[in-house]
Amino acid sequence: MNGVVPSVESIAAGEYPVSRPLYFYVKNAHLDVIPGLQEYVEFFVSDDMAGPDGPLAAYGLVPDPELAKTQEMVKNRVPMGALN
Repeated sequence: MNGVVPSVESIAAGEYPVSRPLYFYVKNAHLDVIPGLQEYVEFFVSDDMAGPDGPLAAYGLVPDPELAKTQEMVKNRVPMGALN
């Protein structure tokens, strides 16, 4: 596409024009109300699930190059909107 070959590297770098991130929306207000929700979100972004050798990669999702930062944000309940 536009001379860019799809690869893990080109997608992770944001160079492949038709790739897009997968967003996972969770309200912070629900984390203390719904049992297990915080643990589920932490599991979803864990190295075991979202890392380069996890099942999400096996299904074709490219690992987040900033996965450690995302994991830290989830752990500390930092809203994604706080980055703007």
